[in-house]
Amino acid sequence: MATIRRLQPESDVDALIALSRAFFAEYEAHHADFFEIDMLHDADIISYFSQTVDAEDAATFVAVQDARIVGYITIFIKSQAGYWKIKRVGDISGLMVHKDYRRQGIASALLSAAVNFARERGVRYFTVYTAITNQAAIAFYEHNGMKPLYVTLLGETGYPSTEAR
Repeated sequence: MATIRRLQPESDVDALIALSRAFFAEYEAHHADFFEIDMLHDADIISYFSQTVDAEDAATFVAVQDARIVGYITIFIKSQAGYWKIKRVGDISGLMVHKDYRRQGIASALLSAAVNFARERGVRYFTVYTAITNQAAIAFYEHNGMKPLYVTLLGETGYPSTEAR
């Protein structure tokens, strides 16, 4: 079984870069145009994860098995607009398990670490965003007690996609 721990940026960077690139490659398949990656530099990935290191309201947890990082989850505690009764919500912005290590309980262990992180900060609710065509992810989240909350709809303006901005 994998061990779950907080991100250690000095030793975890290369594995996070590889897993993140795999995450985005899988996500592109859910909408060839909307989720298409233009330019993703290693520095972008490092910067994203670095903001969760030693942060009070953000964390990245990694799953280590066979002496390698095989998964990660990132959670941010975000403030809502002042008119909402629920002031702070956990936002899971990434959950990835290497394809060779799936269906072993690693994703559930990572999700549990993120939920515990939010609970320890007095947060009652957490959300996650995934593509509607990502049925495996939706089934996983529902299996772990999550329910649909809202729907984001995608429209097109007619602006040509091949024209440079």
